[in-house]
Amino acid sequence: MNTILYSDNFRTALHSPITREHEHDLRCALHGLMLELLQHPNRKHDPNLQGMLSQCRLRLRTLQNLVDATRGEQEFAMQRCDLRCMLEDLCAAADLLLRPHNRSVIFSAPHERIELACAPRELTTLVLELIANAMLHTSGSEITVTMQRKTRAITITVESTGRVDLDKLHRHAQQTGSGTSAMLRTAWLHHGTLLWLQRNEKSVASLKLSTGLNRTQRSDEKLPTDLNSNSFESSYDSPDLVDLLADQCSVVYVGLAQVN
Repeated sequence: MNTILYSDNFRTALHSPITREHEHDLRCALHGLMLELLQHPNRKHDPNLQGMLSQCRLRLRTLQNLVDATRGEQEFAMQRCDLRCMLEDLCAAADLLLRPHNRSVIFSAPHERIELACAPRELTTLVLELIANAMLHTSGSEITVTMQRKTRAITITVESTGRVDLDKLHRHAQQTGSGTSAMLRTAWLHHGTLLWLQRNEKSVASLKLSTGLNRTQRSDEKLPTDLNSNSFESSYDSPDLVDLLADQCSVVYVGLAQVN
């Protein structure tokens, strides 16, 4: 552990400012430091090692929120995604990580395949942020994630028993780099909307994603009706449940760093 404390990765990862200018070096150093820490499986219960891992994940989460909150349209890469499969594995991984805290994540969606052109990493981060918010700010033991197909849209709702401070959310939305501003920016770049409300003693976050126009298209352009067309060149292979849990640098560990 002492050699890690004096490594270049340690100094860069834990002391560099979290800015867009430092993103590449900081991300590389954080991943490098986490890999160094994870080379000591016999010390996985060492509180110092776990504390350092947690600090790395929190800094990665803060960095990702800053990047997503300030992302330009030219940086937004859309891919064909099996959205149902991606969210099902993500919620199952979140459920297993949150079980020790006596909280569960329940996923509900139609059984058919649901494809959507989206930015998978950013959308994954958004959903994890919604789950983390529910974990932090509500008291219900169950966090329910529901996906529904609507006319020309797909909706994803995250709800849990309890009340969220909507005024506080509004203030956070004005702070560049906050989780709330990052989520709203990601929804906007998907040509979607993200709303919070109280309903039947539950706090609900509702994300609506358009299956029609995206922000790179003009309103007079002909829309693609087939997601398998050449309009979106690449398909995204989302990590499965085993990959998400086995890789302690995965998005689910980073996204839930504040609550796990």
